[in-house]
Amino acid sequence: MILSRRGTALVASGVAGALVLSACGGGDGDGESGGNNQSSDRSGQVVFGESTDFPENLFPNIAAGNATSTANILNGILPGAFNVLPDFSIVHNENLLAEEPTLEVDGETQVNTYVINDDAVWSDGTPITADDFEFTWRSGRSTDPAEGGCASLLSTTGYEQIESVEGSGDDNKTVTVTYSSPFADWQSLFSGDFGGGILPAHLMDDDDPAVICETITEGWPIAEGLPEDISGGPWQLKAESIDVGTQTVVLTPNPEWWGEGPFIERLIIQNIGNDPTTAVQGLQNGEIDIIYPQPQLDLVDQVEGLAPNVESDITFGLSFEHLDFNAQDPHLASLPVRQAIAMSLDREEIVAQTVGQFSSDAEVLQNRIYFNNQPQYEDTAPEEYKEQSVDQARQLLEGDGYTAGPDGIYTHPERGRLEIQIDTTANNPLRQTTIEVMIPQLEEAGIAASFNANPDIFAGAEQPTSLEAGGFQAAVFAWVGSPFRSATQSIYWSPENGLGQNYSRQGTAEIDALYEEFVQEPDADAQAELGNQIDALLWEQVATVPLYQKPTFIAFSSDVQGVEDNSTQAGPLWNSETWTVE
Repeated sequence: MILSRRGTALVASGVAGALVLSACGGGDGDGESGGNNQSSDRSGQVVFGESTDFPENLFPNIAAGNATSTANILNGILPGAFNVLPDFSIVHNENLLAEEPTLEVDGETQVNTYVINDDAVWSDGTPITADDFEFTWRSGRSTDPAEGGCASLLSTTGYEQIESVEGSGDDNKTVTVTYSSPFADWQSLFSGDFGGGILPAHLMDDDDPAVICETITEGWPIAEGLPEDISGGPWQLKAESIDVGTQTVVLTPNPEWWGEGPFIERLIIQNIGNDPTTAVQGLQNGEIDIIYPQPQLDLVDQVEGLAPNVESDITFGLSFEHLDFNAQDPHLASLPVRQAIAMSLDREEIVAQTVGQFSSDAEVLQNRIYFNNQPQYEDTAPEEYKEQSVDQARQLLEGDGYTAGPDGIYTHPERGRLEIQIDTTANNPLRQTTIEVMIPQLEEAGIAASFNANPDIFAGAEQPTSLEAGGFQAAVFAWVGSPFRSATQSIYWSPENGLGQNYSRQGTAEIDALYEEFVQEPDADAQAELGNQIDALLWEQVATVPLYQKPTFIAFSSDVQGVEDNSTQAGPLWNSETWTVE
């Protein structure tokens, strides 16, 4: 039986090629407001240098829109019930909701009640109501078309445990959500920081589920913008403010925004790639106000040299780098081969040659569910993977039918020469260094490896070399997570249940069963125990090898006030409506 349950989607992190800084156009910049804030409160603009891939699609619940750059744009546009703060704590959105949502659990029944702010409206003046919550649930609860679902969805966990979403009150502003079974991470639903946010029912709903699925599958192509330029947050993105050629988008204040801010006239998101020279020169000459790049030693040193005009900070968030294997590959379908590769790696050296260069706090990550600085973290790695073990790796390969050739590289009589291409994002020096450190380590064990910058790594299934299409052997990239760890389900759930984000295409019934418990367990300690059990089983299948928890690096002009790193899915623009410019 094909199941539709998937985990709340994590954002895959990539990096685009460096671009020459261009003039920033688009946006009316007139500051007019029909909401509670006044245009006289606004002055100046901020240019954010986006280092990751320019978004292909703005709909966050499909593969084409599952990108850091999309999340950064939508952060202040699609409203959400809860927000995550820089200290990983969760708070309800006081602009959207009139009060703290309530939770009631009675046996297997869970009920949550939300009360929407009377002033909350979409940018076209339509009130935000229970209809929007109901549509967000209905459109995201299943990937099975026979159940009215849509196969293009990345995530259904939590939503498919909901039995009903009902509105009440004179203005349909009270929302009652009833679950058929408890969902521990209920705060992650209907929340932009953790999985897309609330969708505008009046623009997207249809009586025919197939039509809704067509809308979801097409998404919101970047060149077309959002439907009717819609927004339910402090910022609005108009189609006329998108320049695909220069890879620039301009956010302007939502004229119907009822909350405080924004206090600047426009927020320009300019793709600059991850070239250190572009980032540093942009900060130095004032063309860029904020950068949030993949940290690397030269960049960190150069930016620190711009003080006091530029401030910077390094923190460790809920993001980690990992090596994934495609289990459909003839070599990597074999467990001994995957085990041999993991044993060949000296992950301590990988850390020392990469993130250890600019942070003494960097260390090897031995868990995929929890991170080094989370209290739930346990080192679940078997001893054989903690240190490089070339001899044991060679024994495994020889036991699997491989023989060493004259050049020391192993060959299999059916699978051929053991050559593994490791894909990663383009123009990412940190990941390139990671793979370049791996290559000689693997060669010691008789495994030939090569580096490949793949510009289509995060593209949809129509691109044959993408992760989703399965057109790779191995890949190094990152998952950008949230405090809600049920989000990992779509990565490690058996692909028979729907691919989700399980690009390794591995899974077991035992892991699936534990995840069923994990996403329903309301007790934090019991959930942590289940999570660490899951990770121990993930080590047994070695479909993915954790490398290190990623540090985040933010740098910004001292003229911009209010900037604070949020090293979760909320990202660096999480509080941009509060920024001011001197």
